[in-house]
Amino acid sequence: MASLPSLKAFGFDLKRPADLLQLILLLLVFSVALLTGTWDLGNSRIVMYHQLVFIAAFALLQAWRVAWLPLIRDNRWILVLTLAWVVSVSVSFYTSPLNLQFLTVAQFRYAETLVHIFFFLSLYVSNQLSPLLIKKVLTAIVFSNALVVVHAFLTWHFSPELNIHTHKMWFSNFPMAGHARHAGYNMLVAVLAAIGLVISSRQRRGALLATIGLIVVGSCLVWLGGRGSMLSAIIGLLVAGLVFRPKIAPFKKAAIAGAIVLSVFFAEQSSHFGFNGLGNSVARSVAAEDLNRLSSSRLAIWRDSLEKLDGHWLKGLGSQAYLLLPDKIARKTSMPHNVFVQFLLEWGVIGTLLFSALFATLLYRIACVSAQSQGQSELGLVFSASAIVVALSAHGLTDGTFYHGKASFYLALTAALCFAFTKRQNLAIADK
Repeated sequence: MASLPSLKAFGFDLKRPADLLQLILLLLVFSVALLTGTWDLGNSRIVMYHQLVFIAAFALLQAWRVAWLPLIRDNRWILVLTLAWVVSVSVSFYTSPLNLQFLTVAQFRYAETLVHIFFFLSLYVSNQLSPLLIKKVLTAIVFSNALVVVHAFLTWHFSPELNIHTHKMWFSNFPMAGHARHAGYNMLVAVLAAIGLVISSRQRRGALLATIGLIVVGSCLVWLGGRGSMLSAIIGLLVAGLVFRPKIAPFKKAAIAGAIVLSVFFAEQSSHFGFNGLGNSVARSVAAEDLNRLSSSRLAIWRDSLEKLDGHWLKGLGSQAYLLLPDKIARKTSMPHNVFVQFLLEWGVIGTLLFSALFATLLYRIACVSAQSQGQSELGLVFSASAIVVALSAHGLTDGTFYHGKASFYLALTAALCFAFTKRQNLAIADK
């Protein structure tokens, strides 16, 4: 009988179910970045199938080994909030005044929402039983997205197609993800992951490799020219920096600063098409005639969406409600570009409050643990994961972070890592 291949040199023993599950997760993280970054067909379906693979792997490898009663008792607040959220989402969907429960597109959105939730729960439980090294997850994110960037740059700059550098091609057939700005989610996450790797590196060689990765993905983030992605990355770093205040060696600070400067330089040298890059983003913002124009008509979309909630504030209109709203002003958009407006439309006040309570619990735990565990070697990595959670959430205030599958995938992944880490640190602090 053939023996399993050995990956002990990489820290994996495939005879251990926990190690095998961790390897599966890393492969899924790599695959999600590669497929959603180079192929636009069915991005949400691709992500959902990846999440289902992990849920199934967790059920086969770990779930049957879990002592569920102690686990439920120790995590009852999180589990109660999450399960109540599931019930709320289901009630909103099956009692939809728009009869969305009979439409295939709404059924898929409902199923996708449930898969996101159970993917988060599977990750959360798995990481409590056998902690996944956050460094490996961040490395997989940076490396996979760096490959996507190389593919995009080569395709965009050296393609033989005569019209590839036109505005229409940029926004409808971009070589990375179909729509140029959608690729900003991948690069936003990769930039913050790379910064975490630089901070946490114990050797100069590791810091150098992480810095190179930061330059590559940072250049692409600026090259794309998405104002929301760039601003959200800054917000994530500032908030995580204020909370964690990690002690960063001077040469690492210099490496991060230098990488950011080089990223902007390389991006601007490549952004000569007139509709991408940092300079174009600033020019569009300055040229805006009013606040609604500055927000790309989002203010009008939000107002119109909330007006259509009249009489259905408590439970909302059901999954995928905005896409199927009658007489909406922005007929070509599939979501309202705001997390609260989106959740109110789909789940109403009840579902929105349950999600907000779960998210507030995560932020509270991160803040409490960071104040007591300044000496932790893992702090730089948790700093990065927390920055990703904050940045994606901030991006959700003006975009579809909680609508697009890949953005929700990264949010569930990093939130589960932060939750599990803070839980372990709380137990360690309590034992002292």
